[in-house]
Amino acid sequence: MLAGYLPLLRRLAAGYARQTGEQEDLVQEMVIALWKALPRWRGEGAVSQKAFVAQVAQYTALQWLRARPPRHAGEAALETIACKQAMPDAQAEATQRQAALLSAVRQLADGQRECVLLVLEGFDHGQIADILGVAVNTVDQRLSRARARLRNQLEGS
Repeated sequence: MLAGYLPLLRRLAAGYARQTGEQEDLVQEMVIALWKALPRWRGEGAVSQKAFVAQVAQYTALQWLRARPPRHAGEAALETIACKQAMPDAQAEATQRQAALLSAVRQLADGQRECVLLVLEGFDHGQIADILGVAVNTVDQRLSRARARLRNQLEGS
């Protein structure tokens, strides 16, 4: 009987618990409560089996919620920080993209490489022109050519 209602119990638990481990614990509590309450259900009247399961599950979830120690603001902040961190596979992908970009930048002509590296450091075209002692138009041309070459190299790999 209960196996057919596990998806319902999981959805209900997700409405009360944020973390997967807590959700699984709550589902277990719901299953135990249903097992204990099953002899009281006679299968008669207006209460269907699904409604009975939901009613016991909701009651169990509310009890579980009330029994938990109050959450502190610090815990919520830690959860928020943890959620904002990149997943390991996303970090690995970003590291690979960064390594590919750096490798492609290293293959640029010296003038183009200088301009790209300075742009990546946050300098604007006028500042780069002053640093390199060239005209702003020259910086614009070098960056335009560098972007085209980098695009070709990165899309080709």
